[in-house]
Amino acid sequence: MTKLRLFLIALAVVALIASHTFAYFWGYERGAHAEQTACQAAQIDQLNNLITGTAELTQQAGAASLALGKSINARKTADAKTTQEIRRALQATAPKRVTCVFDDGVMRIIEQAANAADQAATGGLNGDLPAGGETK
Repeated sequence: MTKLRLFLIALAVVALIASHTFAYFWGYERGAHAEQTACQAAQIDQLNNLITGTAELTQQAGAASLALGKSINARKTADAKTTQEIRRALQATAPKRVTCVFDDGVMRIIEQAANAADQAATGGLNGDLPAGGETK
């Protein structure tokens, strides 16, 4: 064999090795990039789910806050009405109170107000509170 043939064979082998090396690293980089993209997509999906869940919880908290506000306002209105009724009844019987004589209507309203206050203190604004040591 001539030197030229040996040189051409060596050149072909070097070219073959170089092309396979290039193909290997090119494929490796593409595979790594594909895996990285898939991982990022999964993380983005998880974050989107978290954001959606947080938005739903925020809406639920807002609705609960509004319901609590309505309940508190209803309680304030009822308390103001009861207080006004007691004042009117007491004004009508002011002379009798000097001698500690109360009208039956006044006593009934005072008893109802005391019962409502007991209920609010032991039951909360929206229902019964758990007994000591219990959890809901």
